[in-house]
Amino acid sequence: MPRYFFDVQSKSGLVCLDYQGLDCPDDEAAMALARHGAGFTSAGDCERNPQLKCYSFIVGDAQNKLLFTVPFSELLPNDGAPSAAKKRRTRATAGRAQSSGHV
Repeated sequence: MPRYFFDVQSKSGLVCLDYQGLDCPDDEAAMALARHGAGFTSAGDCERNPQLKCYSFIVGDAQNKLLFTVPFSELLPNDGAPSAAKKRRTRATAGRAQSSGHV
């Protein structure tokens, strides 16, 4: 199963690198997971803390290829949300920030 990485970025730059990633069956499932907060946050969190609305998930694959961006302002309610896959493996971090295209 492919591994996807859900880095968090604000308007001023990268906030948090996801070094572990989550297994998802395909890009569509990873997008759905991101749209529901990827187990890290929720639409409700953004309502309670409006500052979070300026953050985004920068989703990439195991080869550090940027696949898509999901703004926290577009997170969907957790009703019927896909369950977050368990984090199990880590990826090599050497050169991650320079080669990811995320920053």
